[in-house]
Amino acid sequence: MSKMGNSPVDSAFSAASNTERVESYRILFENNPLAMWVFDTDTLEFLMVNNAAVELYGYTQEEFLCMSIKDIRSPEQVDQLLSMMEMPRNNLNQVGTWVHLKKDKSELYVNVASHVLPPENGRQRRMVVVNDISARILAERQLKEAETLAQSILSNIAETVFSLNGNMEMIYVSPQCHTTFGYTPEQLCTDKTLWFRIIHPEDRILFEQALPRIRTSTDQFQIECRMFTLSGEMRWAITRCTAQLDQNGRMVRMDGSINDITQRKLAEQRLRFADFSLERASESFLWTGPDAQILRVNKAICQLLGYSEREMLDLTLFHLAPVLQGKSWQDIWQRLQQQESITLETELQHKNGQLRPVEIHLNFFIYERESFSFISCREISERKQSEKERSQLIEETVRQNEHLQQFAYIVSHNLRAPVANIVGLTSLFNRRNPGDPINAALISKLEKTTLRLDTTIKDLNDILTIRSQTDQHLELVNLQQAYREVYDSLSPQLVTANARVFTDFGEGSTVLGRKGYVDSIFLNLISNAIKYRAPERGLEIHIKTLFSNGFLCLQVQDNGLGIDLEKQGQKVFGLYKRFHPHIEGKGVGLHMTKTQAEALGGKVEIESSVDVGTTFKIFFQAPAKK
Repeated sequence: MSKMGNSPVDSAFSAASNTERVESYRILFENNPLAMWVFDTDTLEFLMVNNAAVELYGYTQEEFLCMSIKDIRSPEQVDQLLSMMEMPRNNLNQVGTWVHLKKDKSELYVNVASHVLPPENGRQRRMVVVNDISARILAERQLKEAETLAQSILSNIAETVFSLNGNMEMIYVSPQCHTTFGYTPEQLCTDKTLWFRIIHPEDRILFEQALPRIRTSTDQFQIECRMFTLSGEMRWAITRCTAQLDQNGRMVRMDGSINDITQRKLAEQRLRFADFSLERASESFLWTGPDAQILRVNKAICQLLGYSEREMLDLTLFHLAPVLQGKSWQDIWQRLQQQESITLETELQHKNGQLRPVEIHLNFFIYERESFSFISCREISERKQSEKERSQLIEETVRQNEHLQQFAYIVSHNLRAPVANIVGLTSLFNRRNPGDPINAALISKLEKTTLRLDTTIKDLNDILTIRSQTDQHLELVNLQQAYREVYDSLSPQLVTANARVFTDFGEGSTVLGRKGYVDSIFLNLISNAIKYRAPERGLEIHIKTLFSNGFLCLQVQDNGLGIDLEKQGQKVFGLYKRFHPHIEGKGVGLHMTKTQAEALGGKVEIESSVDVGTTFKIFFQAPAKK
């Protein structure tokens, strides 16, 4: 049997079949969802591109056919491409992952595979299939960044992060466990229940009691407990954990964190101890802000001022010490910021209105960027009373010294001179001849000298009697009534002097004193006004009362001759001191007035101008108001 050749019919059928296959390949190429192209392996020019490539890269068909495969790569990748093209390759190659450039110059991550095509018109060809993996690369990059970020967070946060499986076994713990507790993550994950054993035995029950609720809820639970480090040191920790449940509500994992709160616990203990100490301190404390608002108080300050703690917190420092209000407080706060500590003496007002003398220590401090003052208050009533008594004692000592000096002066002058005269006169008396005419003259002079001596002794006796009666009981004395009695007794002299007397007892007329002393004071002051009146004008006497610093002040003012206080001020109330020699007088009245006023617990002040007049101010103790 001979081999038969192809007939013309068979050749025609074969050509038709090839045409159909080419058309099928073309349709598959153009409509393939993956980007594809054919390029010349010698010139690297694009020969064909499909629709997916046009859509993916943004170039038109015409633009592609004017380009080479070098044009869709960055300059730094062209050399790599050329090197690859020079290497021997199989008919089918998985080229790998490349970074291509789209028309808008954005990067495109692709996986590239190629296979050889039969030459056409003398051109060596290769077809390339491109799979866009940009989304996957981006996702992998984001995942890696997220993992890096998570790892960085876990490495830098102070808390120890952990995960337990459904059997409460440790499956993950962050590196902070080693810093906080001395155990490595490997130790805690290998010995999966070690975490439970390092909890203080007395606190393990907290977890045991909470576990049934934790296993069935997605709520976060928080437990404070004590835990032991690898070295045996006890530390306080707060554990926050949340269970992850499956679709049946069973716990499959527990995630949480452990935060070391040892320092906070120690600070809380110190704070509780400080609060305990402050609340039970005998010294009074309060805290204010720059606006003087009271922010906190202890029991001692409440007891001192009679307020409850709630009442105190509704007040400002100005309610307790009005003297500190306004500019005074602004100046104090400015000084406090500069010096950080100030000590002041002031008075705090009790709830009942009574003023309590106190010494306050203000201390400036800043807490959480806000300024505050911590004030300690110490009542100084006893100290003030002691200071007052000391001051009074010093004043009394000075006064007694002045009295002694005056008494010594009187003894050396007012007593010694008459005694010397008496001695001299008696030495001249003619005892051998009592009828000697000179004896009669001596007796007359001796009588006058003796009378002057007797008067001086009586004056001294009166003064010493007054001074010795300072501790006697004081009685209520009506000034207006005492004035009226003295006025009646001096009425003839007032008429003769053509005097006008004006009185005003509207501010008060009752004082603590002794009736005789008050009468004597009125008598001396009005008599002096009459005696030392100015001859060229009619005498006017103004008498009135007014309250001053707890005293009732009796003010007696005249328009008489006046006294030059610059020259005579130190002598005004001296015994036997006289400033107008042309007018008869002994110089006893003002000294007596001063002595009587001081014996009644008061004092005397004087204002005077020559040819203008004199004002005397007698300060009496006022009876307590009902």
